[in-house]
Amino acid sequence: MANAKEPSGPAAVNWAAIGRGTLVSIAAALILSFIAGFVFYATSITEAIMPWAAAFILFFSVATGGALAAHAAGGKGLFHGLAVGVGFFLVFLLVAAVAFPGPLAAADIAEKFFLSVSAGAVGGILGVTMLV
Repeated sequence: MANAKEPSGPAAVNWAAIGRGTLVSIAAALILSFIAGFVFYATSITEAIMPWAAAFILFFSVATGGALAAHAAGGKGLFHGLAVGVGFFLVFLLVAAVAFPGPLAAADIAEKFFLSVSAGAVGGILGVTMLV
């Protein structure tokens, strides 16, 4: 009788993929922020949509980084995406605390955390199924 083998798959966390995904999300956020700044400066778009643009930039950047991390890891997309979201949030929080000293609003911090983690989760889930 043949021995049944367990299905093989990625068993460990790929920290290098998480690091690369976090760096990609930071780079994407910076590039998209510069583009958005130029668009707001050069056009007559009102600043009323700036919070929506910032939320889109954050979500898109973290989702992209989470997708790349999960795809590079080859599995555990939710975990790798969440890790990229948390990593991005920690870098974002550190930069915000240094650049804007003073009290931080808990509601704003919670909103950015939820947005980062949910974007990472979505990106990670999509990244496992990407075909390259």
